[in-house]
Amino acid sequence: MCEPTTIVMVGMAVVGALTAYGQVQQGKAEAKYAEYEAKQGEADARAEAGYAKVEAERIRKMGKAAVAEATAATAHSGLDVSSAGALAINRDITRAANEDAYFALIGGKDRAARMAAQAALTRDKGKVAKSASYLNAGITLGKTALSMYGNGGGSGWKS
Repeated sequence: MCEPTTIVMVGMAVVGALTAYGQVQQGKAEAKYAEYEAKQGEADARAEAGYAKVEAERIRKMGKAAVAEATAATAHSGLDVSSAGALAINRDITRAANEDAYFALIGGKDRAARMAAQAALTRDKGKVAKSASYLNAGITLGKTALSMYGNGGGSGWKS
């Protein structure tokens, strides 16, 4: 039959090892979840950039439609569609549509860049959590070993 001190020591070692194992597993799970979130963030960033391109093209098409309407309205009113006034109106409509399209692209790229940066930060956060879990597990094992040996406080096998 084992003596009580041995049973206590084995119990302390088992508890310390299980605690350390749990810390490592938690860190791995946090890193895995952070990786998932990072990949989702990167996918969102790509989607945002794609949406900006589509939106810019939609704006350009609306500009072309507005130019066509202005030209038709000019012709319908009996004015010369190649007159300086009619061409200036068309040029202004085209310029405004191109500016709006440009700002849609720039805004989308900016939002996509922020999403990608957040994804990278999330990934790094997961790596830090995983590293911290190994450190915490090591500390737990060290504390367990110290408490088993006896740290001068009247505990452990020396007492």
